[in-house]
Amino acid sequence: MATELKGLTAVVTGGGAGIGQAMCRNWADAGMNVVVADLEGTRAEETAKAIEAAGGRAVAVACDVGDAKAVEALADRAYEAFGAVNVVCNNAGVVQFGPVAIAPQDDWEWLFKPNLWGVVNVIRTFTPRLKAQGSGLRHMVNTASLSGIFAVPGLGVYTASKYAVVGISETLRDELKKDGIGVSVLCPGPTPSRIGENARTTTEPGKGAFEDAGQFNFLESRTVEQVAACVRAGVLANRLYIFSHKPGRIAAERRFNEILADFDAAP
Repeated sequence: MATELKGLTAVVTGGGAGIGQAMCRNWADAGMNVVVADLEGTRAEETAKAIEAAGGRAVAVACDVGDAKAVEALADRAYEAFGAVNVVCNNAGVVQFGPVAIAPQDDWEWLFKPNLWGVVNVIRTFTPRLKAQGSGLRHMVNTASLSGIFAVPGLGVYTASKYAVVGISETLRDELKKDGIGVSVLCPGPTPSRIGENARTTTEPGKGAFEDAGQFNFLESRTVEQVAACVRAGVLANRLYIFSHKPGRIAAERRFNEILADFDAAP
């Protein structure tokens, strides 16, 4: 597995912490060059330096994925450093907790900037360059969530962005198939990371921020390393959906069964 990837290049947004950082380490362990992009340049630098200290090759780029020009600069730096890009991990994101009906517009705009527009900016910037390479491994991984597969009360704003990422990924995969470019959507469940550090929260009077969090209790937490390993395996197998929490099937099946039942009820 490592031999197939040795000498190739991965770009990871949100690569300075959490799942993104674990992806960076995993790709480096496979012998890939890594472009570590993060809103916080210091975190990107620390991750890149750790990869180089372990014998790998990495460059760090401070990048706000919600800024299209910053993403163009990221792509320029990646191609300048390594000549080609083979895997793009569209991973940067934030989270907001609270009832969807009372979430302020500012929270919607704040969350959609990296979670949706960041994904769009990376796709629009890197896809033409991947096409121009013409051959070899070319794959994009867009990070959604199990919240992009089924809804959980208290995560409505986040879920809206992740449903969008799933739909975009499904469409993009069909559109790029003829070009030999693979597309996957990563849908992890609970994974300890730093995404909650800057989370926003809207609460109703007398209620907690995320009282329905218990709906995720049936899912055993996975480590960021386990999720990153799923990503590498998913890319090599060219899977559309990359799941790291198999029991999430229970809630997904419940949702899809309800959809099918309501189709059956249609005239």
